[in-house]
Parts: sequence; structure tokens; C-alpha cells
Amino acid sequence: MRAHLLVAVLIIGIIAGSALPRAHAVSGTYFDNIVIVAMENQNYVDVMGSGTGSSNAPFIASLLPYGTTFLNFHAYGANGRNTCASTHSAGCYEALIAGVSDLLGNGYSCCIPNPTVVGNRFPSAGLTWQAYCESGCPRGNDHFPFTGFTDTSSCSCIFAGSSVSTSNFVAAANSATPPNFLWFTPTDNHNMHDNSIQSGDTYLHNFLVGSTGSVAAPASGSLLASNLFTPGHRTMLLVWWDEYDPAPILFYAPGIVKQAYISSSDVYDEFSILHTIESNWALPTLTSNDAAAAPMTEIFGSSTPPPLTTSFTVSPSTPIVNLPVSYAATTTGGKSPYTISWNFGDSSTGTGASVTHVYSGLQSYTVTETATDSSSPPQTVTSSKTITITAPPPPSTSFTHSPSTPIINSLVTFTSTTTGGTTPYTVAWNFGDGATGTGASIVHTFTSAQSFTVTETATDSSSLPQTATSTATVTVVTTPPLSTSFTFLPASPVINTPVSFTAVTTGGTLSYAVSWDFGDGTTGTGSTATHTFATAGTFSVTLTVVDSGSPRQTASSTRSITVSSTPQGTITLKFEGFDFDGQNEVTLTLNGVIIARYWSVNNPANGQTWVPISLTIIVVQGANTLGFTHANTDCAVDDNIRNLQVINGTQVLFSDPTVHTLNCTTPTSYNFNIGRALIPPTLTIPANQTVTAGTWINFTVTAASVNIGGTVALSATGVPAGASFDQATGGFSWKPGASQTGSYVVVFTTTDSSSPSTSTSKSMGIQVNQAAPGGSNGGNGGSGGSSNGGCLFCGVIPKVSTSLGLLMIGGLLGLVASLALLTVKARASLEQTKRRMNRLTRDE
Repeated sequence: MRAHLLVAVLIIGIIAGSALPRAHAVSGTYFDNIVIVAMENQNYVDVMGSGTGSSNAPFIASLLPYGTTFLNFHAYGANGRNTCASTHSAGCYEALIAGVSDLLGNGYSCCIPNPTVVGNRFPSAGLTWQAYCESGCPRGNDHFPFTGFTDTSSCSCIFAGSSVSTSNFVAAANSATPPNFLWFTPTDNHNMHDNSIQSGDTYLHNFLVGSTGSVAAPASGSLLASNLFTPGHRTMLLVWWDEYDPAPILFYAPGIVKQAYISSSDVYDEFSILHTIESNWALPTLTSNDAAAAPMTEIFGSSTPPPLTTSFTVSPSTPIVNLPVSYAATTTGGKSPYTISWNFGDSSTGTGASVTHVYSGLQSYTVTETATDSSSPPQTVTSSKTITITAPPPPSTSFTHSPSTPIINSLVTFTSTTTGGTTPYTVAWNFGDGATGTGASIVHTFTSAQSFTVTETATDSSSLPQTATSTATVTVVTTPPLSTSFTFLPASPVINTPVSFTAVTTGGTLSYAVSWDFGDGTTGTGSTATHTFATAGTFSVTLTVVDSGSPRQTASSTRSITVSSTPQGTITLKFEGFDFDGQNEVTLTLNGVIIARYWSVNNPANGQTWVPISLTIIVVQGANTLGFTHANTDCAVDDNIRNLQVINGTQVLFSDPTVHTLNCTTPTSYNFNIGRALIPPTLTIPANQTVTAGTWINFTVTAASVNIGGTVALSATGVPAGASFDQATGGFSWKPGASQTGSYVVVFTTTDSSSPSTSTSKSMGIQVNQAAPGGSNGGNGGSGGSSNGGCLFCGVIPKVSTSLGLLMIGGLLGLVASLALLTVKARASLEQTKRRMNRLTRDE
């Protein structure tokens, strides 16, 4: 009995011993350990450019000079083989570890009975392995095949708990006897599946060399600083991307893998990676697929970097004494990074690819740039040029003034521009009216309306000072020049719908004569005009304004306006999406135009959950078609859409709660109709006003909207100093002072609260004239006038300059005084009269 028991124990011990991984590393032909980091779904050129790197992934670019890459790695299969063209992610991973072709797609359950290289071939060869899946392995078997095969799924070599991170993986690489085979699967938020190339590159940087480290100097705690990658270990790192053709791929192993090696071989896929692993440890192949695939042995050995070359540019091409000269080196070949040094030919030196230098002598210098690469032994090349330093050209100067047509008693800004000579410059001004000044920029006020000759003189700082002058004639006017422009609403006009045009005119002399040419054979007049276009097309609308000055000034403004056949509006689209789990997997179109792709690199994939999605879209009046299409990837699992709504503000224009299926062969579309376009609010303002300084002007601006959310807001620009505008009531009130004579333009705007909001603007001119002699209140005289009264006659009394005119004004004012006296006799008291007159004036 004891003998039988002993035999049984020995047999169990032999079986157990062959099944357990051995603690010591087994030497391979090329490497003793391999570390694989699995990435996702990117095009080669976007990650690695032409093999030397891409600006999208600067860290990966820093790895490429130390490793090998393949421009034509076929993740879906090479040489007529099929790895995962239909099964995508899951199939690519299955092909790499088991040599199977397009076996099972995403979402498959355990367990596949086919043998794997680590589960079936490693134990008998004494090789060990461990596989890690980050943060609970949310994609399961799809991106972590070790849980999906019979011979690996129950192994204690698998680490896929919620606490698994890069730190656990680095700890395994730091162990006394690291496994021969180490695998790490990041989450889709890190592996470039759902995040951008840039953020995936940052993740790899922090994982492989640490946030503060580099390839040349990995930081403590990073993978490349672990024991597994220290001298004496023959370890190869493979960063592999699935699902693209060509897909990025990078082998890194200093002393083992060729450095800066870019292969154009066109025969490699996942079966080739598997055969390379098998070949390294002399393992039997698993299937006819990996047996037929050539192992990637061309990556091993040493490579000679291309010859080092360098050159540099000089700016400016004709350097000037005592001014900076810029040098920029361009170095290629060899092995980066490069060390650049300079000899400027005047006993000065410098370092860096881009430098500046200042020469103090007028002569020729031989500049030499030296570039040294990082190969062993290093290569060194030089480049030389002779440059001639010249004296600066004689100074020249010019100036500008703003405004271009100055107004009497207003500030004019003069600005000089001086070149040549020797800096700094001294700038002096003669304004032609007896005044002078200094400085490169200066302001001046002219007190009379005429033309002045302004002279600017610039003197440089050379030992024998050089001088340059510039002269211009400045014409000062009493009123600003006439200028005009216009706005129109809606911003996207449509046929048979009114378009509101508003002129904004400044300068000149009020009042203005405003005319319109709408470009379709019709015309109009007035500072505001409404026009309806009967046909679609582009029309050249011209506004022409003539003032009342002598001589008259004319200004015009022309704009091209495109009128469409159907109106547009901005609304909100909301829906819920299910299983949008790939970058750009779902495409949305509106009326045949692509408006969004989900998920983009900035959005998380939602996987097997319903996620609400909202975006702003532009619809047309009438019929609209919203389409959803699915990319030809991840075809094994249906996506779904439900609860789709088209919303204008708070109004639901279209709703469909039904669940619609979306997959590689079944698109989904929605059809809905949009009513009329929003109409701009109406705005009512008085006609242009003329008022005498020292008297009041009072009026009310009103507005209304017929749109959804019809409440309106009022605002005004160009309100004169001392005037008030109540945005709540629309009330405007102003009593201009004696110093405020002249022309003013106030622009009133109303905006409604519809979604989107619409607005209307109108301008009103106010002409303030000097008060007639005899009092600041324009000759009101006596107690019958009110210091807060309105200007009852400003709109009808013309500008007066003759004795006859003054006599007429006196007669009118006498009539006013008589009327006031009669009113006093008819009332109980003078104070009651004042209050009633004030209320009457404000009501007007």
C-alpha cells in the first residue's frame, strides 16, 4: 500500500512539476525576455509619420531612433493571410497568441479550445509568462485573449483585477526572476482606442520612462528603468497596434534590435510576431498560419546610421553692424540627438541649433557650424559660410495720422516709422500751426479748420548724426467726413421673407437722404427699409447717403447678400446611443452633410450602456433628413439609437422614442419638417432730431417680437455724454450743454429671447445747434420757461444766421411767452403749471 502511495505521489509530483512555470529564465536565440504593450486602432502615418516620428506623438518619435519599425505592417493579414479582417480587435489578439485566423469577434465568451503559445508551448520549454489587464479589464476577452482560451484562462499568471495598473506591471519587471513573456493591456481610455494619439503618447511616456524621464534617462519607477531593462538582460519591448493597415509597430531593445531601422518589408502580420517568438525559443509552430509567416528576424543585429550632414542659414542675408544676426542649423543622417556648436569668426562661440550673434566690426567673417551625432563612435561634420557685415543704410522716416480727416478741436495722433541709421532715434514735429513736439508718437489738437503742413524730423544716434524728414498736408474740417454702412436681418435671407435693412451713418451734416438699390431691380429710401426677394441668388445691395451740408457729401456702402430658397435655423438634437465603442464608429449626416462622428478622440466610448448625446445642428425650412451610418468595423455587435428629439428652445419640433438598430449593413434615418424662419423683432424710434443747446429732448423707443420667447431687450450705442437711456422702458432724455454743439448718431438695438435670438438695429441722428443770443435757455426768458422743459420747436426751426431770422425767432418766442401767461392766469399757481408742462413735454 505504501509503495503504491509513493508511486502516486511521484507521478503527481512529475505532472505538477511540468505544469508549473520555472523560476529561472530560459535563453533565447535573440532575446531572453519579451514585453508587449497592446495599443489600438491607429493609422501608421498618424503615429509614426514616415518612420522617423509624428508631431502627434513626440515620445514615440523619441523611441524610434533606438528601435525598429515597419512601414507596412498588415494588422489584418499579409501575403494573402487573414488574421482579423472580419473579427477585428478580438481576432487580432487571437491571431497573435494562437495563430488562428478570423476565429471569434468581439464579445465572445470563454473558452476557445485552440492551443496558445504561452499556454501550450511555454510550459514544456520551461518558459514563464504573466499577463496584466488594466483597471478590471473592461473590454474583457476582446483586448485580453488570455481569459478567452482554455489553456490560459485559469492560470494564476493572469492579473485582471480592478487595482491592476502600470505600477503592478513594473513591479513584475523588477522581480528577481521576471517572466520570459510579459503582456500589458491598457484600458480604451489609454490605448488610443477612445483617446487621442497625443494623450496615448503621453500615457506611454509616463509608463515607459516616467513623467520626468526620457529614453536616454528613464525615471525611477518606470518600465525602462526596471531590472528587466538594465544592462545584462536581453529584453525586447514590442509596442503593437491592432486593427489598421498599415498599423504602427515598434521594437525596442538596445544592443539586440537595429536602431533607427525603418523596414519597408511588406510580408508581416500578427502571425509573423507569433512565429518570431516561437523561432526565438525553438518552439513548434501552432498552426499553418504562423508556420507560413516569415519570422521578423531582419530586426535583429546592428545597423549603420546614414552619413551625417549639416548646413545652416543666415538672417538677414546682409547683416548690419550692431544688429542681431540669426543662425539656424539643419542636420540630417547619423543618429539623433545632435550637438551643434558655432564659431562666429570674431572669437565668439555658441551652441544650439538656433542662435543669434551681434557683430561690432565692419568686415567679413567666416562662420563655422559643427554638428556631432549620438552614434558610437560619434560622427562629426562642419559647415562654413563667409558673411560680410555692412554699415546701416541712411535713415529714412515717414508718419501717419489718425483720424485721416481730423476735426477741429479734436485730438489727432501722429506716429512716425524710422528705419536705417543707428538706433535710437530722436523725432521732432512741426505741426504747421506754430506748435511743435517730440517723440515717435504724439497727439495734437488743431483749433482752426484749414490745411496744415506737418513736418517730422528723425535724427539717428551715429557718431555723425544723420537726419531724415517727412512732410504731409493735414486738412482739418469742422464736421467729420460722411461715412455709412448697413446691417440686415435675418443673416441668412430666404425668398418671399422680409429682410430688414438698417443704415448706420456718421459724420457730415444732418439730415441725411438715404436711398437703397437692392440689386434685383428694386429700390427704397429711408434709414431703415424692408425688402422681400422673390428669387434665390446673390444680390449686390448698395446704400447711398447724401448729407445736408454745403457742399453736400455722399457716402455709399455695398454688400453681397445671398438669398436661399429655404430658411435655416439653429436647433438642438438630442438622442441616446448604445455601444458607440470605437473612434469615428458612427457618422451623423444632416441633409447629406456630415455633422458629427462618434466617438471622436475627445469623447469616451459608451460600450454596452445607453449614453445621452446632445449637439447643435442647422436645419432648413421644410423637409430635413438625419442619417446615422456605422463604420465597417466592430460589426459583430449592433449599436442602437433611441429617444431622438429635435428641439427649438423649449419647443420639441420632432420626437421618436423608438429603438433603432444600427450596424455595418443597416443605417438609420429620421425625417422631419421645420416651419417658418424666425422674424426679427420690430423697433420703433422717432425721426432725426434737431435741438438747441440748453433745452431738453425726450422720447421713447419701443420694440416687439412675434417669435417664440417674444420678450425683447433694448440697448443703445453712441449715447452722448450727459444723456440717459432706460433699457427697461426705452425712455431717452438729454439736455445738451453749450459745448456739445454738433452732430450725433445714436444706434438703438432690440434683441428677442427666441432660440436662436434675433435682433434689429436702427440709427437716429441728433443735431445740436448753438443757443440764440440772450440766454443759455435759447431765449426762453421770464418765468414762463422751465429749466427742465422739452424743446417744442427744435424740429421746425431751421438753422438761423441772419438778422431777419433772429427777428422771426424773437416773434415766435414772444408768442410762446404770451401763451404761457394765459396759461398761468387759467391755473391755480405757477408751480402747478410747471409740473403740468413738464409732464406734457415728457409724454411727447
